Amino acid sequence: MKLEVLVITLFALSVLLAGCVSDVTPVDTEYDANERDAVLVTERQQIDDALVNGPVLLKIGAEWCPPCTQLDPVLDELARDYEGRATVMYIDSELTPGLAGQFSVYSIPDTTVIAGIEDGNYLFMRRDGVTDTSRNKARVIGYVDKSVLEPILDHAIEYHSNMTE
Repeated sequence: MKLEVLVITLFALSVLLAGCVSDVTPVDTEYDANERDAVLVTERQQIDDALVNGPVLLKIGAEWCPPCTQLDPVLDELARDYEGRATVMYIDSELTPGLAGQFSVYSIPDTTVIAGIEDGNYLFMRRDGVTDTSRNKARVIGYVDKSVLEPILDHAIEYHSNMTE
C-alpha cells in the first residue's frame, strides 16, 4: 500500500513539474537584465509621449514569468535596431497591475505594436499590416523570435511615416 501511494505521488509530481520546463533557448547567455534598452512604463502617458516620435512595441509581462524574461533580450535588441524609428517599452504587471489591466491582459508575455492614436484610442498594428483599434486582433502571446516582431514594427513605421507626411 505504501509503495502504491509513493508511486502515485511521484507520478503526480512528475506530471505537475513537467510544465515548468521551457524549451526556449535564451537569445544571449551573457544578458544582464539590469541593463535594459527597452523602457519600463509606469504611466500610460509615457506611451502617449513616445507615440509622437513613432510606433511603440509594448510587452506586458512579469519578472517571475520565464517566457517573459526570455523575451527581454529580444526586445532590447529590437530597441537598439529600431532606435530613432520606434520605441520598445514594457510593463511589469507585478509593479503596475492597474496599468497592465488597462490593456486587458489574460496571458503573459503579451506583446503588441501601437502604431498611433486616433480619436483617443490606440491603433494597434496587426501582423498583416492593417491597423485596428482592437488589441485582441494584434496581440502576440508568448515568446516569439525577433523575426516575428520585425515585420509588424516595419508596417507600423511605414504607417506612422504616412500619417505624418
